[in-house]
Amino acid sequence: MTSPDLDDDALPTLALELEALVEGIPGVAHIYQPRATLPALLAARLTPDPTTPPPPPRVEIGDDGVVALTIATDADSISPDVAHRVHDALLERLGRAGTAVRRVDVRIARVD
Repeated sequence: MTSPDLDDDALPTLALELEALVEGIPGVAHIYQPRATLPALLAARLTPDPTTPPPPPRVEIGDDGVVALTIATDADSISPDVAHRVHDALLERLGRAGTAVRRVDVRIARVD
């Protein structure tokens, strides 16, 4: 990330905080790994195995200033509106932290 205050040790904590923020946004049904493939989407629906190490954060914070995530939206929501709310919430939170962001990519994988 391009912020001088954000080091590699802080990235996982920030990513988890952003995940919690996104999960609280009305209309978000699920967050997937960024750029999720069909096998990753299917695996996300399975019950986790306790012997498997935890997955990487579902909000990817890239060194290039790009934040990326993939969501599912509730069937009762308007997906583009949900994506815009997620985008705006992430920009606002990262802006308050003084973290420079070049772009926020919110992809919609499916509608529940």
